[in-house]
Amino acid sequence: MPSKTAKPELIVFIGLTGSGKSYLAERWAAAKGYSCINSDQLRKELAGVAPESRHHVPFNVGLYSSEMTRRTYGEMLKRAAAAISQGKAGVALDGSYGTEEQRNQVIDTLGGLCNIYIVHCHCPESVVKARFQLRAADSQAVSDGRWEIYQGQKKNFVVPERVEGGLLLHLDTDDQAEVLLARVDRFVGGS
Repeated sequence: MPSKTAKPELIVFIGLTGSGKSYLAERWAAAKGYSCINSDQLRKELAGVAPESRHHVPFNVGLYSSEMTRRTYGEMLKRAAAAISQGKAGVALDGSYGTEEQRNQVIDTLGGLCNIYIVHCHCPESVVKARFQLRAADSQAVSDGRWEIYQGQKKNFVVPERVEGGLLLHLDTDDQAEVLLARVDRFVGGS
């Protein structure tokens, strides 16, 4: 746990749908006692729909339009800033953040308040497909991500090579959760 004088931490878990970012963000934040702000949950909250409701729309349409994504990410930043200003030692953000512009907005907005760590989650497509099969069978799943959405995101996703104003970890999530969480710990703790 950071000292009271330590700068708060913002860990941004990014990647394509099915990459494992939500799973890791939630578990890592819980282990640290940090807030975790999930883009899928917040998007549905802003739209006034139940978290577990299914919205099978084409890529970049309706609940998942560019405008709704912009609105969701803006609200995520507001909530992260509020948590940090209220004394939280850290916050995890969980969203695709597929463009440099979206990632820069995080750094420009919150970089003065906290240390920023970007964890780019990725894995082989065979793993993504298997995860989508599990998700489809889970009636409590919040994410509407599926193979068609993954393919649309993949065409537009800009893999970060570096992050000005933050640190970057590329994390292959095709491993055991404990191993992945330990890698994130070393990344954040070793900076």
